[in-house]
Amino acid sequence: MAQEMLKNEALLNLVMCVADADKPIYNSEVWVYDVSKEENEYFDKIAKAENIEIAYSDFIDKRIELINKYGYDSIFEEALKATNKCGREWRTKAYGYMWRMALKTWEDGDYLDNGKQDKTSDNEYSLIKKAKEYFKITDEEDDKAIDLTKV
Repeated sequence: MAQEMLKNEALLNLVMCVADADKPIYNSEVWVYDVSKEENEYFDKIAKAENIEIAYSDFIDKRIELINKYGYDSIFEEALKATNKCGREWRTKAYGYMWRMALKTWEDGDYLDNGKQDKTSDNEYSLIKKAKEYFKITDEEDDKAIDLTKV
């Protein structure tokens, strides 16, 4: 698969994948992303903070195109691949944004793991963990990731 995204698109796709990790809905016409108002607002804050101009129709069309070509997981995989030439700080910031998005989705601690409440779902955490491994985030970078994303 050829690189299909630029780094700014990749950032927004990574956080959107976390936002809809638990709720993709398939309709025979098109994929619909069921995300909360808070998640949508945070997505917009990220775009504004990073000076990313986004045409939502193009953004969604690209996601649909990737899904149709390579399957649903290809969005996340392609977004990771698009970060290959990004610096350590940019990757750490992207990782931090993913964590913040996961915390936005907590919504009253709905997620249970072995009987206790967690702040993220298993699906969200799986994506974050995969990004951490792909980005080779160190413990020091992990500690400062959230500080890089104050929006």
